[in-house]
Amino acid sequence: MFTRLTFATVFLAATAVAAQAQAPAAPEAAVRTEFVKNLEASFDKADANNDGFITAQEMQSMEAKGIAAAQEKVDAQVTAQFQKLDTDKNGSLSLAEFKAVAKVKANASPQDLLAKFDTNKDGKVSKAEYQALPLAAFDRADTNKDGKVTREEQAKAASR
Repeated sequence: MFTRLTFATVFLAATAVAAQAQAPAAPEAAVRTEFVKNLEASFDKADANNDGFITAQEMQSMEAKGIAAAQEKVDAQVTAQFQKLDTDKNGSLSLAEFKAVAKVKANASPQDLLAKFDTNKDGKVSKAEYQALPLAAFDRADTNKDGKVTREEQAKAASR
């Protein structure tokens, strides 16, 4: 049986999958001739009566087909995720099943973290070594070098 938390979480996951399904991935580099070719094919597909124009009805039909295709993809992804979570295959998620995938896990082992910070490889991390990586990241984000990282600078740094 779904709890409110479980339903809300599945709903949020489905919403995120839907947004991802509707937003196509950006190509590495756009070539104008390919772009024009795709536009022409898209126009021809939308122009159902082949009169050289797209009417509001044809636009609505094209949008409805796109939404239906995206919804099918979302439904399949949500179903697959649900089936993964439903480990006892009884068609519902228990709190235990949900909690099994909602665990916080370490990103790296202590040895990996030590190796990352221990730049002089002496088996321990000094204060300078501990501060070096985060300070370097701060300095890279502070693009105008004013000693402050604004939200805009944070956003730019996060997108790199």
